[in-house]
Amino acid sequence: MTCDDNDATEFDVPPPNPELKRLEPLVGTWTANDHTRDSVLGPGVPVTSRETFCWLDGGYFLVQTYEVVFGDEPAQTGVNYWMYDAERQRFRIIFFSNNGPYSDAGNQYAGEVADDKLTMAGPARFQYDLDADGAIKPNPDGTITIEWWLQDEAGEWQPWMTNTFTRESG
Repeated sequence: MTCDDNDATEFDVPPPNPELKRLEPLVGTWTANDHTRDSVLGPGVPVTSRETFCWLDGGYFLVQTYEVVFGDEPAQTGVNYWMYDAERQRFRIIFFSNNGPYSDAGNQYAGEVADDKLTMAGPARFQYDLDADGAIKPNPDGTITIEWWLQDEAGEWQPWMTNTFTRESG
């Protein structure tokens, strides 16, 4: 895996789905210092994260590595593989972390584009705003905002936190 530009491969395969271009603004390394709201997980806590996004060779998968700290808990680390499922016309994420073993319900997200937003749902729900071209929309200051929700005891999505990613320089 490299995080360099992804030219066509040597194999006779179709090019990456154009829907993946929506994710291009995420490429790079980002930090965030935010705070969760009170939720089914307990009282709100400070959250810090460092996340890096790069294309897997070939450009079919966006790879995200992360380290997130909630309050005074041990760091959560992992890797997410973003893809586009053309047959179902949905984005998908499969992730692996130090939080425990893999399970279909606990380690996957599926999402779609609607109303100028990309919304992913799985163990939580998160959402990016999209620009006029349909790509993830940076804020005027270059940051990127992600809204998060958790399900409450009744299974209803409740606001949980807003992340603001700031691109690392260098």
